[in-house]
Amino acid sequence: MAKKIVGLLDGDRVIVFDKNGISKLSAKHYGNLEGNFLSLSLVEALYLMNLGWIEVKDKNKKIISFEELYEYARTVEEKLCLKYLVYKDLRTRGYIVKTGLKYGADFRLYERGANIEKEHSVYLVKVFSEDCSLLLSELTGFVRVAHSVRKKLLIAIVDADGDIVYYNMSYVKP
Repeated sequence: MAKKIVGLLDGDRVIVFDKNGISKLSAKHYGNLEGNFLSLSLVEALYLMNLGWIEVKDKNKKIISFEELYEYARTVEEKLCLKYLVYKDLRTRGYIVKTGLKYGADFRLYERGANIEKEHSVYLVKVFSEDCSLLLSELTGFVRVAHSVRKKLLIAIVDADGDIVYYNMSYVKP
């Protein structure tokens, strides 16, 4: 078995310093390169732990389990479980998934095989549970933001069983 990449838990992210690890993860479009390290979101780190690619150490340099990281991440990230399920589903389908925070979304989504250095993301993804209530004006606002940045909006609804339905929302001129 290949040696796992080591990441260090740092607040709301996991940091990778190992050059080979950075190279391997960057090649698959994980994380954000920041100087001499790669910064992974907690959702990305959980996904990579689940794949067996990385192990995460806490501030005391102790290796933590997937469950320990998950419990920690739940205290930091709102809707962690829902976001993780959607992230995992989209990655499994071959999409490149990045944070959508800058756009008020949960994720930005790139087409399979996209060159993310040269191409823009196609979708913004907002994640909701099936029992979440949402005002029509809020939904309209999400659609307008996506339209204004030339992206399509996907609404991901996660049910109680963890199944996900995606709705493609768009702005239509009458």
